[in-house]
Amino acid sequence: MPEESSRRVDSPIRIDLHCHSNASSEPGEAVLEALGCPECYSEPRDVYAQAKRRGMNLVTITDHDSIAGVATILNRPDVLVGEELTCLFPEDGCKMHVLLWGINQKQHDDVQAIAADIYRVAQFIERHQIAHAVAHPVYRQNDRLEKWHVERLLLLFKGFECLNGAHSILHRQAFEPLLDELTQERIAELSAKHDLEALWPRPWIKSRTGGSDDHGLFNIGRTWTEFPADARTIEDVLSCLREGRCRPGGEAGSSLKLAHNFYGVGIRYFTRQMAQRPTAMTPLLSAMVGERPLRKRDVVNGVMKSSLRAIGRRIARPLGQSNRNVSGVAMLSQLFTRSAVSRVRSSRPLLAALKAGHAPLENHEAMWEMVSHLVRDTSGGIADSIGEAARGGKLAPMFDAISAIACQQFMLLPYYFALFHQNRERHLLHRVTGKGRRVQKDSLRLGVFTDTFEDMNGVSRFIRTIGSQAQSRGLSLTVHTCGNSPKIAAPYRKNFEPLASCAMPGYPQLSLSMPPLAELMEWADRQQFDAIHVHTPGPMGLCGMMVASMLRVPLLSTYHTDFPAYVFDHTADHRLTTAAESYMKWFYSQAATVFARSRGYEQSLQKMGIDAALQTLPPCVDTDTFTSNHRDPNYWSDRRIPGARHLLYCGRVSAEKNLRVLADSFRKLCTKRHDATLVIAGDGPYVPALQKQLTGLPAHFLGRLEDHQLSPLYANSDLLLFPSRTDTLGQVVLEAQACGLPVIVSNEGGPQEMMADGITGLVLPATDADAWANQINLLLADEPRRQRMSRSAPPRMSRCNAGRTFDTYWDAHVKAAQDAQDFHAALPVDPQPPKHRRDRGDELIPVGELV
Repeated sequence: MPEESSRRVDSPIRIDLHCHSNASSEPGEAVLEALGCPECYSEPRDVYAQAKRRGMNLVTITDHDSIAGVATILNRPDVLVGEELTCLFPEDGCKMHVLLWGINQKQHDDVQAIAADIYRVAQFIERHQIAHAVAHPVYRQNDRLEKWHVERLLLLFKGFECLNGAHSILHRQAFEPLLDELTQERIAELSAKHDLEALWPRPWIKSRTGGSDDHGLFNIGRTWTEFPADARTIEDVLSCLREGRCRPGGEAGSSLKLAHNFYGVGIRYFTRQMAQRPTAMTPLLSAMVGERPLRKRDVVNGVMKSSLRAIGRRIARPLGQSNRNVSGVAMLSQLFTRSAVSRVRSSRPLLAALKAGHAPLENHEAMWEMVSHLVRDTSGGIADSIGEAARGGKLAPMFDAISAIACQQFMLLPYYFALFHQNRERHLLHRVTGKGRRVQKDSLRLGVFTDTFEDMNGVSRFIRTIGSQAQSRGLSLTVHTCGNSPKIAAPYRKNFEPLASCAMPGYPQLSLSMPPLAELMEWADRQQFDAIHVHTPGPMGLCGMMVASMLRVPLLSTYHTDFPAYVFDHTADHRLTTAAESYMKWFYSQAATVFARSRGYEQSLQKMGIDAALQTLPPCVDTDTFTSNHRDPNYWSDRRIPGARHLLYCGRVSAEKNLRVLADSFRKLCTKRHDATLVIAGDGPYVPALQKQLTGLPAHFLGRLEDHQLSPLYANSDLLLFPSRTDTLGQVVLEAQACGLPVIVSNEGGPQEMMADGITGLVLPATDADAWANQINLLLADEPRRQRMSRSAPPRMSRCNAGRTFDTYWDAHVKAAQDAQDFHAALPVDPQPPKHRRDRGDELIPVGELV
């Protein structure tokens, strides 16, 4: 809707029927109450001005239990008196808000006197024919609202706010179907069930309204109630509200709206009640909430003061006055100021708002984009400071930088609070209304989180296989990753640019990325996933855990990598290994279900004490991609790799893969025969050590290969050697057999379960290099046996098809989501709602005795 509009004669009447002014002085949130901060600072005249600017034909203000705010603008002919009444169910103190319009001072006083009893309030409203609507009717204000409360509301009141500009659209989707299904028969059923007479004529026809519920002077007029064009006067509008001749329109609430409302209240609180005197930031803060236009000299003064302080510090250090680095807060302030000036200049919507004297905070998308850039800019500067301090071996600057991170995240608290607040009742809406979206197999929305997607490992290939399966079936699965310049584009992938990244300790070939948590959570809030799956316990896995907590949905995970063994193989430090075990136990215990990749590792997870349901996920391999059809007699000569027999190792070249045994066994093999070549496909931190161990032997290192290069490599090799003791599955073992390549694996870990010993390969002692050398030699010498293994492997792998594994994977998430819905729906606080308390027999209380 345009900011300015003129009404045509035949256009409908619009009015924002729910907004607040500074007369709503009592804070509704515990934090604001503790600080003594009112929940709204909006002047009534400014509420009026913004409503008219956004095209509202009439204006009202509905302050909490007050008509003082709207009374100050009643001299205008297009102003309607309003109030948001707080009342209670007397049975249990369940708090409700009811919007009242067109009341006078006496009616306000009278209804306040009986607000502790919502039944008396409803009778009073009906007897006096007061236009009204139950505000946000399924919002659990004090966590007591249940289905029986809602059913009684349907009997007591005529009007209901179906669209609230501060609450999620999920509220409307859950509640409005109740109104759609109301009939005379249904009202009679509810009346008999609750022994409560329905009020108002034709009580199955309800009035439906909408309002912004604005507290920050940002969203007034963006949500409204629309009336027929013939409703020309205020009395006409009130009559339509009583009869149900109106409808809601405009925007629902969002986390960004709520967060910016908090920022608006916070900025006004700071500039009016906390700041002892104006600072360089005061003009900018006032401009952000639209209280004054931002002038050039304000920006210049702020930047000049910041620059002069910085220059003073540089001068002071050589003079010996201070050798201290910039503290964490000062560092963040410098980075923030520099970034804010740059980002505002490059944002047309924010610049236009500042010049017009409007609040940039009311441009929610543009403001969020700027905040996201600010977080990235400041994070980059902080990361540089940490790196510089680490290289110099200085602890104090490092702690300063870490404190700057804490300050940065503190500044984002309104966003985090809003994201959690908007979803706090998502899992309870079905319980309260009996309506809502039921998760089915074809409607599940699954969010997947992983720290690895493009690397050459089994985890990455498994995730890509699952993503491709979902895409081919038209199912909603989104894989969330975090990395710079992603090379693999997939329609099911959502990549986030990291705030900072560095090489992983002990594995410089891999990056450890710091995800933009706030961005990621805001995105997930818009997607409204039904379940979350985390495939790795790193930063992205932790983000997935936060998203599941925010959305109140089940968390599932897969134990792909034996990290404690990884840590021990890299460090040989028992304390670090124990710490890794403790972390893994904590991380995976947060999940409702943990998938193991093999039966052996399911037992290991049980021994670890992971408190979650355990399930072994069937192995899978893409048998369309990995096939023996890629055999080529010229494969090795084309690549100038000599040898009559080619032994292949494929995977991460890292210490935990037991590659010392591989090198030792190959050296022993070369004393027995001279026609074998060892081919290493993959990359990792152990490459230099392995090259040294294989010096003078026919070994070739191919480096990292892409997926499409692997199948020909398997198909043209003679044996796959995979001595790893810590793999939970060994995806390459499956892929190799699908290509008709016999495999030799160790007797420890999951790969031994992925093949048939003596039929598709051999299982050998993990640490016995002599046994490996002898068995490799025998198998290479026994061509018929090796060919039988080669022929036996692909048919067995056909049972490990991706479709079967995906079905198990997907069905588990559907069941988890449905179980969560059923669990919350089956937990009524009061299975037998209390009978309606009658003050005098079966008679309604006379109106004269209500006050």
